[in-house]
Amino acid sequence: MTPVSAPHPSASSRGAAWGDSLRSVYFYELHEADDELAIGMTLAHDEAFAPSEFLAMVETARSRVIETFTEETLIEAIAAELEREHDFAASLDSRLVAAVGISSEEGETRLLTHEGAGAHAADEGEEEDPDLAIAEALLSGREPIGLRTAVVDLEKNEALDT
Repeated sequence: MTPVSAPHPSASSRGAAWGDSLRSVYFYELHEADDELAIGMTLAHDEAFAPSEFLAMVETARSRVIETFTEETLIEAIAAELEREHDFAASLDSRLVAAVGISSEEGETRLLTHEGAGAHAADEGEEEDPDLAIAEALLSGREPIGLRTAVVDLEKNEALDT
């Protein structure tokens, strides 16, 4: 694979050593979508690849895993294959070190704890929102637990037919 030139991020306030190490990291994205859900994943690599080369790697990985993958989603299976074959590093939930929930309100920015497929506020005693848990399950490709169903009778409003 032929590396291509790419813009380098600038060094941060942490110093030249940290900034220099970041300069050799390039980011790539995978997106998977159907009619209702869209999932994205970022991959990192120490080489810059032309977009067409990255596409070829993804298509090859897809063809290898499409019939046999055991990961929860196709995008995770492709990312795992790209890690095995090309040394990419995927931004997986299991690798998350820290997460911060940002707020425009003073005092509302807070550290989030990571539990499973979603990150939740680190406040003790905070009740989990069941609708949020269902949305997180759907977005991660899992079957949500505890779906609620409502059956209603509707009457046609004749006044709206005009």
